[in-house]
Amino acid sequence: MLRLLLALFVLSMSSMCAAKDAGDQAVLDQCIASWGSKSPFRQGTPANKVFATGVKVFGVGKAAVDDAVTETPSLILVRPAVNVLGKTTIRLGNPRGWYCFRSNVTVMGKIAIEAHCDAHIASAQEDGTTVGAVDESNKGVSVFGALRISRFACK
Repeated sequence: MLRLLLALFVLSMSSMCAAKDAGDQAVLDQCIASWGSKSPFRQGTPANKVFATGVKVFGVGKAAVDDAVTETPSLILVRPAVNVLGKTTIRLGNPRGWYCFRSNVTVMGKIAIEAHCDAHIASAQEDGTTVGAVDESNKGVSVFGALRISRFACK
């Protein structure tokens, strides 16, 4: 069973690396398109910030927190979160943040995204094949795992 999990993890990682090479701008453009006319950004707008969420295996790894609040809308590219046999929490605290996720992968674990109530979130649909199922919100790949989004600071 452990070999199967590790094989799934390696396959998922190789798929994500191939997608990363496709270019960040294409991912950002997909997110901007998904927000539609609500977005203050136009196609071709580069990210104001790149937020790396990291990797957690067996619960070991540091927390991913973006608590920098900007005065104006900020386009933020969120690098993939990878979680194997543990729980990862990603906290997105910028109320003016427009967070664009490349993808998230969890294998027998849980990824919890806590976003400010006013923050905007989108996930790009990347090419490639990954063993597993895309969760119902299209925010990542889950193999015997879960991905949940919750909001805070709502009025």
